[in-house]
This record gives sequence, C-alpha cells and structure tokens, in this order.
Amino acid sequence: MKSLIEYFAKLGFPEKTLTEFLGCLKTRSFSANESILVQGQLENYLSFIDSGVIRYYVIANDKEITFDFAFKDSFYCAYDSFYNRTKTDIYIQALTECQLYSISYENLQRLYEKCETAKKLGRIATEYLLDKKVKRELDLLTKTPQERYENLLLEQPKYVQQIPLKYLASYIGVVPETLSRIRKRIS
Repeated sequence: MKSLIEYFAKLGFPEKTLTEFLGCLKTRSFSANESILVQGQLENYLSFIDSGVIRYYVIANDKEITFDFAFKDSFYCAYDSFYNRTKTDIYIQALTECQLYSISYENLQRLYEKCETAKKLGRIATEYLLDKKVKRELDLLTKTPQERYENLLLEQPKYVQQIPLKYLASYIGVVPETLSRIRKRIS
C-alpha cells in the first residue's frame, strides 16, 4: 500500500489520517488479459492501480474499440456504473498483471458519512477521473492521431511498450497499419 500512501502524502494527507480509509481497502490481483469488469455488470469498486496496465473498451459492430488506459499510480473505475449504481456498458481488462487497492461502493459511502478525510479522498479520486475524461475528449476533438500517440508516449513511455499495437491504434483512432507509419515517422 506504500504507493497509495505516497500518492496521498503528496496531496497533503499524512498516513495517520488515512488509517480508516486504508482499513476499508481490499487488495485485488488480476492476470494479464483477465477481464476485470464486463458489459452488464455493476461496478462495485473504486480502485488505485499499484501495478499494471488496464484497458477500457466497448464492442461496436463486432469490433473492440479501446477508449482509455489506466496505469500504475492512478485511479480507475467504471465511474458511471459505480456512482449511478447501474450496469456498465463497457469492458475493463488487465493488459498486464495488475494489483489494485479497491474500496467498495458500500464502504466508501459509509466512510463518507462519518469521516471528513474520506470525503476529501473520494473527491480527489472523482476529480482525477473527471479531469482525465475531459482531457481525453479534448484530445479526440483537437489533436491528430500522431499527437495523441506522442502524448501517450510522453506520459507513459514505459507502459506503451506493453500495450499491443491493435489496442494503441484503436485508442488513437486509427488502424494498426497507420500507427505503424506514425511510429516510423517519429522514430
């Protein structure tokens, strides 16, 4: 849990203020390519990624379309399902072996009622996920596929190498052959 404690320490939360929150976390592990959540399920966890890479995707016209990734030291969740308590329309997959620290919806709500720190921590996680979503939408509207790929390389160079080409291509909105040409141009 060291990575999560360090993450919150950088935001001004000393470890002693996190005790109740940390006590509600569950460690979950997933193998590479294992499904974490599938369409039609209810998202029951808000999670922090201690290790690994996660892929979000949908299936449309019998094709998998990758629309996001989540990396080590970040939060992930099918937030619409989690907060609205509705079944999800998306799939979430561990691309690599993953270890997650997860808090259930019920535990988070219980902590919100009795703990000011939990409210702040929940707000930080929600703001992180919202900020990430807005940036992704703006990138899709204002950047070229090459710029989107270069940004991903800049932000997560170590992990991009672990993501199959077909998923990266789908994420930036091109076919794999086009991504291969982009890679050649920038190398």
